[in-house]
Amino acid sequence: MKTLPPPGTFAEGQRYIYGLLAAAGGMFCGACALLMVALLMWGGWSVEHQRLILVIFGWSLGGFIAAMVAVIVGLLAGGPVGRFKVAANRDGASIEADCEGRP
Repeated sequence: MKTLPPPGTFAEGQRYIYGLLAAAGGMFCGACALLMVALLMWGGWSVEHQRLILVIFGWSLGGFIAAMVAVIVGLLAGGPVGRFKVAANRDGASIEADCEGRP
């Protein structure tokens, strides 16, 4: 099993830890979303509570999906996956991808 090389700088170590935490958060949100869908499908809810449960689960599922999107964007912006540089000034806005050292 091949492991990652140890971080060479403090910033690399921070990105590595952030990547692990973000990945764990994304897996947690994904598991919770799957659990909620399973509860909706096989929960056996009574007829009078179905609408309320659907509203609560719908908003919660939307929150988990939003959290997973935030994790993905966070990994792209500052994690080990890659980096984006965003700048806004009087001339306009720009975004560029930084991929130094990656094939």
